[in-house]
Parts: sequence; C-alpha cells; structure tokens
Amino acid sequence: MDVELIEGSSELGRLIAEVESSGERVRFTVDGEPERVLLAAAELAGLEYWAARRNKGAQPEAEPTHEYPPGPPAYGPHIGYRHPHGGMTLTRGWVVVAELCDAETVARLDEQAKHGRQGYMGPKQSAAFAEFLARQAPVDDER
Repeated sequence: MDVELIEGSSELGRLIAEVESSGERVRFTVDGEPERVLLAAAELAGLEYWAARRNKGAQPEAEPTHEYPPGPPAYGPHIGYRHPHGGMTLTRGWVVVAELCDAETVARLDEQAKHGRQGYMGPKQSAAFAEFLARQAPVDDER
C-alpha cells in the first residue's frame, strides 16, 4: 500500500496496527517517489538474515545523525524508538511489531535477500540434488 507522507499526520498509529495485523508493507511516498517503508519486524529480520548470507555479514552503517527527540513518540498503543542511523523500531507492550526504514535500504535488502535465498538448498533438497547428480552420466560419455 502506498501512502503520501505528510509531516505530523496522526494516521501513523493506524498504519502501524495494520502492518502488525496483516504483515503488509506500507510505502510512504513524497511526490510519488518512495521515501520510507513500514514493514513487519519479522519480515525485516528475514530480509536481513538472507541478505547477510549473501554478503557474509552486515553492511557498514553510515555515521549516526545524533538527532534524538527528548523521549520516544507514542502512536496510539505503539511506541517508536528512533535508530541513530535513521529508521525507527515500533513496539506494543514491549513486543517489537514493525520497523520504519528508508526505502533505499529496504530495496537493497530485498535484492540481496533474493540472491541469498536463491543460493540456498535445505538438507533434503541438497541430498536429492546430490542423488540426481550421481545418476547423471559423465559429461564426456554423452557423445
């Protein structure tokens, strides 16, 4: 779902609850261009896991912005904790439910996670593939 980003909008609490219940991403746009993405915390964890498998570790972080509000903002029953490198972790009752990330970061994680998943075979699939390869005739004998 795409939503035009309007500063000071009280709609964020409703959108956090929707992401928490449905797991569907919400893209915030400015003039039609993606600016931020609100996604379920479990989805972000999965993207980071698969992206790290491809990259053999996490990406280096930029310098922190050091812009902290005097306290975490509340969005209805949700509390937002800003990250020093941008983004925000959203909780409800001490449970992490969603993350607000930069759109470029999510796009990069999507791409890297796709490649990380494509190179992975589970134990059963790996054994079946090894068995398949064992049944194949050597390449030189195919003439």
